[in-house]
Amino acid sequence: MEDHWYRLMFASSPVAQALSDADGLFVDVNAAYCELVGLTSSELIGRSATVHTHPDDLPLHGSVEDLMAAGTAAEESVKVEVRFVRPNDEIRWVLLTLVPFTGPSDAEWTLAAALDITERKEIEDGILRASRTDQLTGALNRRGWSDYAVSVVDDSSVDTVVAVLDLDHFKQFNDHFGHAAGDALLRDFVSNARSCIGVDGLLARWGGEEFVITLRNCDRRGALRSLEALAAAMASSGVTFSAGYTLQRPNEGLRNTLDRADVLMFQAKRAGRNRMITDAPH
Repeated sequence: MEDHWYRLMFASSPVAQALSDADGLFVDVNAAYCELVGLTSSELIGRSATVHTHPDDLPLHGSVEDLMAAGTAAEESVKVEVRFVRPNDEIRWVLLTLVPFTGPSDAEWTLAAALDITERKEIEDGILRASRTDQLTGALNRRGWSDYAVSVVDDSSVDTVVAVLDLDHFKQFNDHFGHAAGDALLRDFVSNARSCIGVDGLLARWGGEEFVITLRNCDRRGALRSLEALAAAMASSGVTFSAGYTLQRPNEGLRNTLDRADVLMFQAKRAGRNRMITDAPH
């Protein structure tokens, strides 16, 4: 009777559930689980969750045995967030709760309950993107540069150039044409900069009319070409910029490279604006 009621509750539960044996192969799945992953029970039974796990999350799948052992020792369930890939390539974020389950002959099986958290993750990702993005221009903001650019580019194994740019006489432009025109100019600058720096470039609005461009797989000559292309693209607006740019040194943190580029930018300002200055090779 107990087995009958268990099977009835398992099969009819609105919560997606799957039962796996000691080898990690599905023994049973309910209808809600099949609906979540987009596969039938016959396509799942006898196979492991790798059949619908995102490739980037496969290492996590491989560590489930260790996670379960740690959870059992602590007398706690195991909770992990993982991505499932449906047959149509749709990706669903799932919160998996894993608990030990005693199978036939006291075999150590695992019962998984899967909660679709895709909507929650999209909201979280949206909030995170907003916190890293300048709302006016869509470029990265300071936090975005620090959180993202440093983690990606702070690697001296590839040549990386950092440039600091400041629009010349931007306050006078705002005073003469109005703040709406100034905002439009900043957005136009960002659009042109993205076109000029390519896929290996990162653009951040550092504040006001000051921007930071980070160019990976790039040397000083390549950086100068990009900056000159940007200056040409902005020529029709009548607004110029002053820039300092420098190459990241071996074993140097990218923030230190940025500080040196900032000093060079102020040298360009003092030298008369509308120019690009770099330092001597280290």
